[in-house]
Amino acid sequence: MQKWDGRVLVLAHVKELIEQAVDKLHVMAPDLWHQIGCYSAGLKSRDTDHAIIVAGIQSVYRRAAQLDAFDIILVDEAHMIPTGGSGGEGMYRQFLADAKVVNPNVRLIGLTATPYRMTSGTICGPAPDHLLNHVCYEVGVRELIAQGYLCPLVTKAGRRKADTSNLHSRAGEFIAGEVEALMDDDGLVHSACREILEQTGDRHSVLIFAAGVKHALHVQRILEELGHQCGFVCGETLPFERDKTLTDFKNGDLKYLVNVNVLTTGFDAPIIDCVVLLRPTNSPGLFYQSVGRGFRLHPDKTNCLVLDFGGNILRHGPVDALQIKDKSERKGSNEAAGQRMSQLPGIDPCILQHLPGLRS
Repeated sequence: MQKWDGRVLVLAHVKELIEQAVDKLHVMAPDLWHQIGCYSAGLKSRDTDHAIIVAGIQSVYRRAAQLDAFDIILVDEAHMIPTGGSGGEGMYRQFLADAKVVNPNVRLIGLTATPYRMTSGTICGPAPDHLLNHVCYEVGVRELIAQGYLCPLVTKAGRRKADTSNLHSRAGEFIAGEVEALMDDDGLVHSACREILEQTGDRHSVLIFAAGVKHALHVQRILEELGHQCGFVCGETLPFERDKTLTDFKNGDLKYLVNVNVLTTGFDAPIIDCVVLLRPTNSPGLFYQSVGRGFRLHPDKTNCLVLDFGGNILRHGPVDALQIKDKSERKGSNEAAGQRMSQLPGIDPCILQHLPGLRS
């Protein structure tokens, strides 16, 4: 069998994903460990001459020539690539354009569990607005659970539900200030915290998604007043505090952890056996990514409990049959009058491929 001597680049947008990719590659292909490099300012590594490089897009988006030619570029969390039509000529587009100059035959593959955006619908489409043009492989959540690759989910709605009918949307998502004001009601927080404790007595690790910093700190305070330590992380948490909190949570030394918009992607903690949604979201992608933190397999869990206090399951459907409104359908079209709901299976992963010169 002839050995392939090409080069592969894996791009990610956060440090945690870069570290996880390197670690998983070492586990899955130990014979290639000496060929795996990392280019990330945050990880203080700038490898450039390896056959396989995992890189942070922020560190390399102006350095395609320095990294030299690649035959395949894999983009993790491919829904983060902006569309040209949205004015998103960002870091991914700049790097990929320069990489194509270095090697006109480079192939681009995107991997994501959520192949859609609230603002533009599915991320696959014709060039030039879309870098990813075709779905070449997909597998559903139900199939992955049946085959033993993902952990089953058990979903329950919170007893006391917030009325989200008066929330307004901006760019497809509920306005954050309105959501936090709604969910930070003292009676609702007390009721939710008591129910969380009732439902999670036999659970090991409970990840809570709050509506904002004030709301998260309120939840943390009530849980601790009820006798249970609860960690807290948000975008402003200092790195050393965040690292210690997440380490304690992953190790099982901290059972409850509340976060604000930071642990939806790039957070791999297989021990999580309960996800609590203390916020409504109008984004099916955010809903899926949040719930997806509980999909990982772990020897100490048989399923993952999802407690939904935001009506998200009713709004979006189950994660294996999410209902997505495509952008063209939201605006109306000649082919479809009004708004028609299209269903996409829960996909993990969905792989999308662009071949140079190919058009849909």
